[in-house]
Amino acid sequence: MSSGVADQAALLVRHAVRPAARARYEDWIAAVTLECQRFAGFQGVAVIRPEGRDLAYTLLVHFDSHTQLQAWVGSVQRRRLVEQLRPLLLRAERLRAGMGLWFAPALAGARQAKPFKQFLLTFSAIYPLSQLVPALLRKLTEGWSLPAGLLQLCGSALLVWLMVYVVMPRYVRAVSGWLMR
Repeated sequence: MSSGVADQAALLVRHAVRPAARARYEDWIAAVTLECQRFAGFQGVAVIRPEGRDLAYTLLVHFDSHTQLQAWVGSVQRRRLVEQLRPLLLRAERLRAGMGLWFAPALAGARQAKPFKQFLLTFSAIYPLSQLVPALLRKLTEGWSLPAGLLQLCGSALLVWLMVYVVMPRYVRAVSGWLMR
C-alpha cells in the first residue's frame, strides 16, 4: 500500500558497461525489472541507454515511498543481482536516491540536460496546466462559497501534483532523445 504521493522516491543508478557485455546487461535489466515487480510500491524502471562513445547506462527506479525503495536497495535479491552484474561493468555502480527526480541529477561523468532545455520542457508543461487547472477548479466549484485563497492553494497543489507525478515523468521519457542531445 502506498504511503502517499508526497513520499514517492526514486533511485538513480549509473553503470559503465563493458562494450562486449551490452547484450548480457540488457538481459540483466530485464531480470532486475522482474525482481523489482515483486516488491511493494514498485512503479517502474526508466532506462537511458548510452549513445555514441558513452558506455554508461542510467536506470531510474521508482517506488511509492522511500521506505519501499530502501526495502529494495537493502534486499538480498538486489545484492544477488548486483553480484551477477559486477563482471559486466568497467567500474562500480553509482547510486543516488531522491524524491521527485525529473532530470538526471549531477553525477561525475553523467550527461545532463542543458538548462535551456530543462526550462523549455518545464515551461511547456507548466504553462498549459497553469491555464487549465484554475479554469477547471472554477468550473467545478461554481456556486460554492470558497475563499479565493483556498481555490488558489488547491489549484497550486493540483498543478504541482500533476507536474511531479503525472506529466513530467512521461514527458521527460517521451523527449529524452532531444533532452540529452
